[in-house]
Amino acid sequence: MVRHGAAHRARAGHPGRRRVSALRVGAGATGSEGAPAKPVFIKRLAAGAPGPGPGRNDTVSLNFTGWRLNGETFLSTKSRNRPVQQSLAVLAPGFTAAVMSMKKGERAMVWIPPELGYMGTPTDTPETTVYEIELVDFEPAPAVPPDVAGPPATATRTASGLAYATVKPGDGKTRPRVFDQVTYHYTAWDSSGKMFDSTEVRKRPKPTFVFREWPGLEEALTSMTVGERKRVWLAESHRDDLPGLPAGTLVYELELLEIKPMHAPPPTPPDVAAPPADAKKTAKGVSYKVLSPGTGRARPGPADTVRIHYSGWTTNGRLFDSSLVRQEPAQFPLSRWFEGGADALQTMVVGEKTRLWIPSELAYNNAPGRPAGMLVYDVELLEIIAAPPAAAGGGAAPAGKPH
Repeated sequence: MVRHGAAHRARAGHPGRRRVSALRVGAGATGSEGAPAKPVFIKRLAAGAPGPGPGRNDTVSLNFTGWRLNGETFLSTKSRNRPVQQSLAVLAPGFTAAVMSMKKGERAMVWIPPELGYMGTPTDTPETTVYEIELVDFEPAPAVPPDVAGPPATATRTASGLAYATVKPGDGKTRPRVFDQVTYHYTAWDSSGKMFDSTEVRKRPKPTFVFREWPGLEEALTSMTVGERKRVWLAESHRDDLPGLPAGTLVYELELLEIKPMHAPPPTPPDVAAPPADAKKTAKGVSYKVLSPGTGRARPGPADTVRIHYSGWTTNGRLFDSSLVRQEPAQFPLSRWFEGGADALQTMVVGEKTRLWIPSELAYNNAPGRPAGMLVYDVELLEIIAAPPAAAGGGAAPAGKPH
């Protein structure tokens, strides 16, 4: 808590007039869509080093303390005993604009109006906030492409309408298949040039199966060779609609670092769109059809662990997971899988191969980041591991649970 009196008024009260400048902040300064043109007051406490300041996407290293106007401290790096590192692209527009006006090593007092003091919609009543900020250091973000607003006429367009341009050619000859594993770097911007995600900033490339990426990224990655860098414009039809994503066309720069060949999955079933007329249905509403009978007699119970091979598709025929690609069966307690999958597996015997049509409400129920809609699985039950009486339903989920 900050003491009341003269010291408090200097920090959390009105900024006064001595050595205080007003910085007009709007969308042009921070890339925050709809940011009002309101003043942020800044009082320079200690000069920084000469040279440029940070850009709106740069990662900054800061020491700071934040107060409400009543003098209450609500946030401070002092308890950490070290600066905090964060990209300015994900901070409130007023705070971002203030830091962008500073030099490395500079300290300043900043008064931010409520209209500019929050990212998104505040959970409490918006209020003016006051910060003492020290810009310890900053690291430049990847350069914003000059054509984030839309693909140029020279961009290549695929049959699906995806637009891309080669930024740097690769040094390899092999291109990944949709079922191969790749490692790649990316940086992503909205159409204003505001960066919203970057493995390059985090310095951790992304390892993934190509088929797990958005349709537009899948299409781009399968056209690349190792070492190649591509700029891709993703319309909403080429990506998933996830909470927190910017609206409109997104621009990604991808750099393919590695390809790890995997095994081909089975072909997409011809009946993924809907279960056929001869499919049976469980009491909970999962449709299923036996593809080949098993040799066992026992069926797994709800507390048992199963070992299976499986492949899963959405109703448009898009593969989203397969243990056959990895050539590694999945093993997990039935209680740890979603309701429809666990329900259907209890109809099977060891050695049986069955196709399942699982309604969305019995699968992931359109949860963000999960396959949406009805899901279709081909499952082969390899083994049933009976749960010990004392362990039914307990323990953590083993690795290898289906997605």
